[in-house]
Amino acid sequence: EFPHAVVHCAAFPTIEACQADPARAQVLNAEVPKKLAQLCFHLGAKLVHLSTDTVFDGVAGSYQHTDHPKPLNLYGETKAAAEVEVLRYGREHAAVLRTSPIIGNSVSGDRGLHERLFVSWKEGRPTSLFTDEIRQPVSLSNLADAAVELCERPNLSGVYHWAGLEPLSRYDMGVKVAEHFGLDPEKLIRAAQRSDVPQLGPRPRDLSLQLHPLAGKLRTPAQPFADQLNELRIPRGTETWYEQATGRKVVRLLEKGIDF
Repeated sequence: EFPHAVVHCAAFPTIEACQADPARAQVLNAEVPKKLAQLCFHLGAKLVHLSTDTVFDGVAGSYQHTDHPKPLNLYGETKAAAEVEVLRYGREHAAVLRTSPIIGNSVSGDRGLHERLFVSWKEGRPTSLFTDEIRQPVSLSNLADAAVELCERPNLSGVYHWAGLEPLSRYDMGVKVAEHFGLDPEKLIRAAQRSDVPQLGPRPRDLSLQLHPLAGKLRTPAQPFADQLNELRIPRGTETWYEQATGRKVVRLLEKGIDF
């Protein structure tokens, strides 16, 4: 294959997974992007590499794209190392896109934030969510639009930030998800702080991002959280529980990639 552009999304994607298997984290998060950057350089293809807000330590918040990474954990370290390698081989034709937790509907039905919450709630397990961990969630479709537009814009290379418009605590996200679907957050969500779970190790406090200059260069607009919520659907397997909990009827449409 001789592509004009490559969007690299694959990763070992959580702090906990990387701590459990450091060797695999190093390969998937650092070595694979390096190889892709070398291949794209050889082919003259644009590379859009998805990175993460976790390259920062979360002390200051409101990070600009020019701020120097200072990761607190192995996940952030491997992703920061990948940024260096991608730009080493593709400074003129590669874009590193740091982003935040992704809100959306997954094919498996258990990868999105709201999907994981629904699974817990269906099983009768209220969810503990941190009030002191700030992120800036982005919708799957909006992030995809931004990545595709970067593929179409050869003049946009280097490091950029892309996320939603609103920094929110994980607790606030959960409350807004519950309220959006007509559920009672007081019954389903418990407020927690990072100090309540010391075995998790160091976690960044505030990973909010400044979206300029990219927000001023793309046609794709950054979204408020309310618009992201409107894209969500009831996860498969939780329909009966949801109908019993809310009295609302779930209408399931056929989905490409699942039903056909």
